[in-house]
Amino acid sequence: MVRKKTSRPAASRRSPPHPVPPGFVTLPPVSAFFATLGKVYVKDAGDGTAPVYGLHVRPKHANRHGTGHGGFLATLADTFMAAFVHHQRPEIGTMWTVRLTMEYKRPAPMGAWLEGHLTGIEREGDFVTAHCELRAGDVVTNKATAVFKVIDKKRG
Repeated sequence: MVRKKTSRPAASRRSPPHPVPPGFVTLPPVSAFFATLGKVYVKDAGDGTAPVYGLHVRPKHANRHGTGHGGFLATLADTFMAAFVHHQRPEIGTMWTVRLTMEYKRPAPMGAWLEGHLTGIEREGDFVTAHCELRAGDVVTNKATAVFKVIDKKRG
């Protein structure tokens, strides 16, 4: 029996739903778990300011309502804030999250380009607190705060 070759519909192809904005480059996965989220991008101005992280919200990130799942969004915020800390405070070595708070302001729409923006970092002793926003365009979808316990400091 010969099967007739059919082409897949455009919606099922593996390309991003929209192009990646200029200046963003692929971020290598920081862990095997993070790699399951798909391609994450970073834009670093190179001027000492915090980078911006971004990705497209895809069907595998969806909740039953077809928008970004809360656990997915919390994972992004936590990982982005850790990356912000390491970028802005290179003297900090190993750390782990001891508290994560999320405000879910608006749904993260399917196909949207979602960016993580640093809004602040404070350090007190062995604890670092970071704040960020997840944004779809000009719309803030989430605000997050993470407290990290610094385990060791980089030697240098």
